[in-house]
Amino acid sequence: MSDNNGGSEFFKGFLFGGIAGAVIALLYAPKSGKEVREDIRKISADLTDDAQGSLKSAQQKAETLFEETKKQLEELQKEAESALEDMTKKAADGVEKSKTVVKNERRRFGDAIDAGLGAYKKEKTKKATTSRTRSRGTKP
Repeated sequence: MSDNNGGSEFFKGFLFGGIAGAVIALLYAPKSGKEVREDIRKISADLTDDAQGSLKSAQQKAETLFEETKKQLEELQKEAESALEDMTKKAADGVEKSKTVVKNERRRFGDAIDAGLGAYKKEKTKKATTSRTRSRGTKP
């Protein structure tokens, strides 16, 4: 990119230097005013044609660059949309897996609580039976 800018700056300097040199050469040339004016008109017409050619070339390059950039942006947009779809699917899968894990863990936790309560009640009943038996004077 810096090479293009350096070339562009060189071209501008070359163009302006050429114009200035041509004008100075015409003004100091041993010609009549009419001949000098005619030479200036010819040189300015040539320079105008050159400038218009350079402008058209620059416009074509800009249009080409614009189209290439537009294509690249469209490709990037498609890739981004595809990646978003993939991430959305993965997130949905992750949510479903998490729901399943939570449901299973909730069930296991409930089973553990039920087992703990059952064991507690069994021990409580066992102690109550043992204590009633002792209070009656019988041995278990």
